[in-house]
Amino acid sequence: MRLASSPTVLTPDAFEARFSDLVELICDAAHVGYCKPFMEAQYTLLRAWMSEHFPPIAAEFSGRVQEEFESLYCTESLSALLIQDSGALMGRLLDTQEAIVAWKQAN
Repeated sequence: MRLASSPTVLTPDAFEARFSDLVELICDAAHVGYCKPFMEAQYTLLRAWMSEHFPPIAAEFSGRVQEEFESLYCTESLSALLIQDSGALMGRLLDTQEAIVAWKQAN
């Protein structure tokens, strides 16, 4: 007899940990001013993870904050994300991190 496995619930701490990896990667690339190949590869992995795990929890955040999250992982490449930045990237990073802290405190 095989036991059915229950779906894994994404905890706020687990989401924060993986999202922090994305934030750190974006900041590192912005700091050096370009994206090294390993950075692009890491962005691709984090982008796939966020694409799978953010939509089920998106309703926890306001529409504006949802858009800020999505803007950080919906871009095709890390290079494109940096090139498209009009000076709002740091604000989006801070807003989304604040939103995660508030979400964790509410849970």
